[in-house]
Amino acid sequence: MKFVILFLFVLFATVSSDAQSIDPRKKWKQLTRGDESERIEAAKELSVYYQSESIDSLRMVGEILFFYGIDNHYQPAIEFGKITLAEFYVMTGRINDGIVIAKSTIQALQKRDDLELLSNVCRIIASGYRKLEDGNSSMLWAKKAITYTKNDPEAKDRTAGMISLAEAYLLKHKERKATQIYQDYIVKATEAKNYRGLSSAYSRLGDIYRISQRLNLAEKYFSQSFQAAQKTNLKSPKAHALNNLAIIYFEKGDTSKAHSYFMDALAIREVVNDVKAISESYYNLGDYHFYLDQFPEALSWYEKSAQIAEKWHLLSEEKDALLSMARVYRKMNVFDEATRCLEKTVIILSDLKLKQSADDEELTHLQHEIWKTDFGQREGKEIRQESSFWFYTLLISIAGLLVTIVLLVVKLNQMKK
Repeated sequence: MKFVILFLFVLFATVSSDAQSIDPRKKWKQLTRGDESERIEAAKELSVYYQSESIDSLRMVGEILFFYGIDNHYQPAIEFGKITLAEFYVMTGRINDGIVIAKSTIQALQKRDDLELLSNVCRIIASGYRKLEDGNSSMLWAKKAITYTKNDPEAKDRTAGMISLAEAYLLKHKERKATQIYQDYIVKATEAKNYRGLSSAYSRLGDIYRISQRLNLAEKYFSQSFQAAQKTNLKSPKAHALNNLAIIYFEKGDTSKAHSYFMDALAIREVVNDVKAISESYYNLGDYHFYLDQFPEALSWYEKSAQIAEKWHLLSEEKDALLSMARVYRKMNVFDEATRCLEKTVIILSDLKLKQSADDEELTHLQHEIWKTDFGQREGKEIRQESSFWFYTLLISIAGLLVTIVLLVVKLNQMKK
């Protein structure tokens, strides 16, 4: 069974309750036109918002702030721009690059004792190692994130690093310990009224129990995920929770309720025109009918998924829909159409490689800009250190010369006497 299970990207982020109700247009204005501090604060809120709403916009936030910092020689903007881009790299698959960028900010943050950003950086690194399935490294950096937060008297969110730590335990096959940390996270997030983070945590617990076929527990947590999502003003968490509930009801055999929830999730996504999620909803409805042996209905939904994906250049989604269409056509013994879908899939796979190559080239160029900044800062520091060395050497020499002259004058006066 291949339903598209959706979770919030924000699952591994430090989510503030304020970010649940931000006005993106207002924050974009502050990011591009505000003073130095306004730009950084706007970038912080937008980066949290876009981790679940629009990953490409997250990259734009990081780039804008990073290059603003370079142009205006404003180090905090450079640092947070790099942190945002590190998050983007980790979330989009260039994990090692993201980890390297995140680590490059640590020394400067330690110098000015910025515990909040240090915790955030450690969380990003822990999330990266989790994706690399390195449980030990993920656990190490997650614990660092938790320690920085614990030592920060001004921390508003006391949950930073907890989810990464729970995921590290899951990598080490310690489910009981992981679920306990999730429960602790839920207690703290509830106290902070962080409903977006709660929705994510409940969603992840639901999936843990779904995978182990404890479907009643999974249903309970997906329901709680939806209840928490309803307390935010965000559409994506609500739609994701409804979609996951639909999958659970289908697996439990309640196909009528499953269909109702699939349609409710689709309706929310259509209101906000989330084309990627709409394509995924169409695909899930195709799966729904396919597993009920309702092949004409399944084909209709898969076609809708492929069409919207093609219109918006969502190559991966279009590929998946075409492969499913080919599967349906084979079931219906329409082999010519199945072959046509497979041939189109081959073309899309080629286009995906080209697109990936272009994206990689662009991101590599951006990474080189970051490295140039790091190198320039190190070089400038070395020049300043070298200049300081020669300055103090010259100063000592002059002082020594003055002392010698004074002693010589004193000596001459003594000789005259």
